[in-house]
Amino acid sequence: MSTSSRLDWGVAPALDAFEALMWRMDVYPHLRSAVVGIELLDRVPDRERVIAAHRWGAQAVPRLRDRLVDVPLATPEWVEDTGFDLASHLEFVRLPAPGSERQLLDHAAAFAMAPFDRKRPPWQAQVIEGLEGGRAAYILKLHHALSDGIGIVQLMSFMHSRSPEPGSRRASAATVAAAPGGEPSPVDIWRRRLRRELDAAPGRARALLSKASRALASSDDGETRLSRAARYLASARRALAPYMAPPSPLLKDRSHQWRFEVLDLPLTPFKAAAKACKATLNDAFVAGLLGGFARYHTEMGVEVDEIPIGMPINVRSEHAAGGGNHFAPGQLAGRLAGATPIERMRHIGEQVARLREEPALAAPLALMPLLVRLPQGLVAQAMGPKMAANDLQISNVPGIRDAVYLAGARVTRLYPFAPLPGVAGMIALVSHGEHCCIGLNLDARAIAEPDRLMRALRVSFDEVLALAPAAATHS
Repeated sequence: MSTSSRLDWGVAPALDAFEALMWRMDVYPHLRSAVVGIELLDRVPDRERVIAAHRWGAQAVPRLRDRLVDVPLATPEWVEDTGFDLASHLEFVRLPAPGSERQLLDHAAAFAMAPFDRKRPPWQAQVIEGLEGGRAAYILKLHHALSDGIGIVQLMSFMHSRSPEPGSRRASAATVAAAPGGEPSPVDIWRRRLRRELDAAPGRARALLSKASRALASSDDGETRLSRAARYLASARRALAPYMAPPSPLLKDRSHQWRFEVLDLPLTPFKAAAKACKATLNDAFVAGLLGGFARYHTEMGVEVDEIPIGMPINVRSEHAAGGGNHFAPGQLAGRLAGATPIERMRHIGEQVARLREEPALAAPLALMPLLVRLPQGLVAQAMGPKMAANDLQISNVPGIRDAVYLAGARVTRLYPFAPLPGVAGMIALVSHGEHCCIGLNLDARAIAEPDRLMRALRVSFDEVLALAPAAATHS
């Protein structure tokens, strides 16, 4: 486990507008926002140590004991669940024989789609026994309102041990005690919210005046205020566009049923392949995905030039606390037809570089305070088609490079599964040790032949890996 006994993670007292929207839209199955991590373990972990580790974690990370309370005319507030019961969040499940990977993934997808108990902290965990070869798995499910992918990796890194031996603090962890005084009343919550708003008002006013002053000042390069405004408006039109390429007719159907698939890539050769092409690992990742979808389209008899894809752009500052969501939505055009892996890497790299320089990158987030105050059903009707406009959502999060353990069992893989917000596929990569672990959350109707797609993706990523220098492939 971490050398620190406490993690400063998830400390915001209330959801921001974007997080509140995700939380409120979760009541609609097609807009559900559970984030799931599946860890493969080399053996079955010790049950009592697993329980003790989670008790310790609930002490060390207070946010894990917090639930959300709706506040009229405001975003939901975090309050401590004074009746917190670990047994409501941690389960032990045994798969029936033979305990295959397919059984595990189907179980995890059903677990992910089950709604959270909104009267409890929005997270659950399962230890899965009965996997082939005497192995086990650990599934952690959290609501996206808790954190983005980077924050979740921070949490999992902190919660894991760096040794298979039991740690003294976990072994002696006591049951979490309820906060004195019980839960706050609605009036108490309103008073607390009003006090925070009043305390923050002077700082916000200063920031607004400073921003206005900068906007009115002349720019160093001689750019006029009118041209800056025009540049920002053009950027906002791009940021708010429904998509960057026409959606594929092959991927248009939706069932809103999740299907999980996984891919493994060797990290060092994959990074070497990207470097040999003067690209980033993310460029190589997206290029490999696009190559696979290009092959899938061809085999299915459908030819398209590009597909629209969404990609979160990290805006987390260096000093931001753990947890929470710190990303802006980015939209790209993914080239399928007539492109080599290198050309796809360059095309994606150029678009991502432009995205990071967009003045209005965060413009969609500016609409969230308005949306969160509209009737819930109306927002769901508006958000559904907007979120389904992209064919794919793609995410890449740096993972844990150290060897980590859960109650004596070594974590051999960590597969990430982000929610499927109406798109045909949500595909995420997390590095773990010397592996790139790719989790694919696919709409069961949009991807009519998932086995064919997975074969096409493996061929495409083999083409990318073949670009690595020979020395890297044997390191």
